[in-house]
Amino acid sequence: MVETKKVLFIGPPGTGKTTIKNVFFEMVNPLKLLKNTLDPTRGINSSIYSFFELDLGVFDLAGQENDDWFSKDSNIFNHTNLIICVLDINRYLGENIEFISDVIRIQNDLKLSNCSIAILLHKIDLIEPLYLQRKLKAINDYLINEKRQDMSFQIYPTSITKKYFLETYDIMSHLFSNLIGYKIGSINEKLFQDFKIDLQIIVQYSDQKEHKITDLFYDLDISSKDATPRLKRLEKLGFLEFLENSHNFQLTERADFFRLGLKSEEIDEKETKINKILESLYIFSNLNQKK
Repeated sequence: MVETKKVLFIGPPGTGKTTIKNVFFEMVNPLKLLKNTLDPTRGINSSIYSFFELDLGVFDLAGQENDDWFSKDSNIFNHTNLIICVLDINRYLGENIEFISDVIRIQNDLKLSNCSIAILLHKIDLIEPLYLQRKLKAINDYLINEKRQDMSFQIYPTSITKKYFLETYDIMSHLFSNLIGYKIGSINEKLFQDFKIDLQIIVQYSDQKEHKITDLFYDLDISSKDATPRLKRLEKLGFLEFLENSHNFQLTERADFFRLGLKSEEIDEKETKINKILESLYIFSNLNQKK
């Protein structure tokens, strides 16, 4: 019997729950979602994915119906392994703390002892760093007062904009790896080198231009046998599109978002960062939507 895990997205209306789900589960171009506002979710939007050796159920709950989720329909939280609580960092602190309080109450009432909670303080691109630090401290202080500052309750500042995309990619990868108990550093050397070449492709060709697959033979010494499967993996991750009967390719804006985050790293931190990125690529490559 296949093991199952359950992830639940919840938050006030308009905080970006569905957008985050689409970007990191469906591999949608983040720029497209930044330019085009999604229609509000109604009821429950659910999807099933295969993820390593298990089935992963992801439930996106409509923010307009939070009163029901926290009362008569609270059974939706049963058997949840990870609650991703998405809050807009720009909203009043009191409103966000009140929402966190509702999540804590549900966790206590339903005795969700095996459920981790991740608070995403989203849209940090719209505020100043000092304001973000004040909000983070205030929420941490609240959790300390509630005696909830433990490993099952973590806070992460997030954004899908170009400046912060790679950081948020790392955060989501971290949440996924914790969900399945994957130990960072467990990737074997062959896979590590494979994904290192994938990252080279992202860095070298993130110019929004059309390239021939044969370019890989000369630029990166990739064999013709290995080139197409490697590019298909990047396509699955949302970083690449095939053109003209799959003989040419072009990297997506998502890849450009990814590359910019890597370029912004300090030189002395870059090797550690690259290792984390390779782990993240490996984690996301094992996420597949089931029909």
